[in-house]
Amino acid sequence: MRDQWNYASTVGSTFSWSQFLWLVFIFVGVPTLIGVVVIRLVLQSERSARTGTGNFGLWATGAIAFLLGFLACAGWLSWSADQRGEVRGPGLPAPNAFPTWQVLACGATVVLVCFAAAHLSRWAMAGGLAAAAGTTAGFTTAFTVSASTDVTGQSAVGIILSEIGWGLSLGVLMLVRGVWLNGRRERSS
Repeated sequence: MRDQWNYASTVGSTFSWSQFLWLVFIFVGVPTLIGVVVIRLVLQSERSARTGTGNFGLWATGAIAFLLGFLACAGWLSWSADQRGEVRGPGLPAPNAFPTWQVLACGATVVLVCFAAAHLSRWAMAGGLAAAAGTTAGFTTAFTVSASTDVTGQSAVGIILSEIGWGLSLGVLMLVRGVWLNGRRERSS
């Protein structure tokens, strides 16, 4: 088993900065900019009163969420454990097989860091969406680091699925959170 890991770590493990930057621009930057337009529209309807629980603006919320999303992906998916308890990683290329508990822990961590970043924002809806966009962009950027070592180009599909999956699921969670916070605020006033 260890020989397979050594072989896998030498095949296609050349990191390409140009490929990384191009993948991040196309598959992370462009969708995030589209998200920024949506967040800005939501913010315009929310400007009348401070609706969130924290003190940070949208850019700070998004930046914190980006960092936390990046760390969640790198922390959970840069190594892997097998059934015999052997651990592989961290390193490039990242492992491509993970135990179920590790994937679930990674997903739970991503959702929790998104909620934590949203809690820091002074805007309930727009801040939650900024946290969702930042977490998604951070996670997908970390995922792109490993994809930059792929010579087949198939990792681009994983990047797209990551961006769409996390973007939509975290966006919906943050909208539900925003509606709940705004409803609670209206009931108390």
